[in-house]
Amino acid sequence: MSETPRGASRSAMLVAACRLLAAELPPEQRLINDPFASLVCDEEAIAHARADEPLQLVIRMRTKYIDDAVLAFCAEHPGAQVLLLGAGYDARPYRLALLATFYEVDFAATLELREAVYAPAMVATPRVAVPVDLANEAFDAPLIAAGFDPLAPTIVVWEGVINYLSAEAAEAVVDALGRFLAAGSTVIADYVEMNFFRDTQFERTATDLKQRLVQGGERLRGGLPDALGSLDRAGFDVIDDEAAELLPPRYGLPLAPRCYAGRLFTAVRRND
Repeated sequence: MSETPRGASRSAMLVAACRLLAAELPPEQRLINDPFASLVCDEEAIAHARADEPLQLVIRMRTKYIDDAVLAFCAEHPGAQVLLLGAGYDARPYRLALLATFYEVDFAATLELREAVYAPAMVATPRVAVPVDLANEAFDAPLIAAGFDPLAPTIVVWEGVINYLSAEAAEAVVDALGRFLAAGSTVIADYVEMNFFRDTQFERTATDLKQRLVQGGERLRGGLPDALGSLDRAGFDVIDDEAAELLPPRYGLPLAPRCYAGRLFTAVRRND
């Protein structure tokens, strides 16, 4: 691609490249399968992903964790809603066979590009595009106007987004989810554990990655300074919270040393 318009995310390409490279691993290490990743990666993204094996592991763990949660939720709630907050190049509507309706929230430019690149991948899963800039706009009213049912069982996938939002914008998203999601609905997201990350060797080793993202028009921000506290105040019970590199034993793989500050949580809306 010769140009990166707003919403055509370099980080999303890098993540997709990590999913693509998983196919080169032995089956017992692969854990995920994204045959559509090649549609959204350029050679630069693939080269950067190939040079960063720890990031590949983190993305495989993150993808597997979220896949399993979405599959389990939709098996328990046939016809559920899957809300992709920051849809980017998330291929789950294409690669997971689900009885669900996907609501895809992102920049208008990203949604248009997403539609174009995935056009060859025909899928019967219902999908509804909801153009919203999460950094600057409320998403709940446009989402409901697009047909989202606040009373229906919903799983929210908020993947690779929180760290690109200001604390104020990220808190606004959590508050909105707390207001309109039905009890029992689930939120799956990743976030940066800032106390682990700031002023450490991990921050220094991430300098190159941060610079590449800035060059692609993106900048890492603070996100949620107290993710678990924010969720509790909004009416969610956190039932899981783990660093991505500590997930491998759940899937029969050896424990990996921590190299990134990313964590994943699963939170369920309380019946207040």
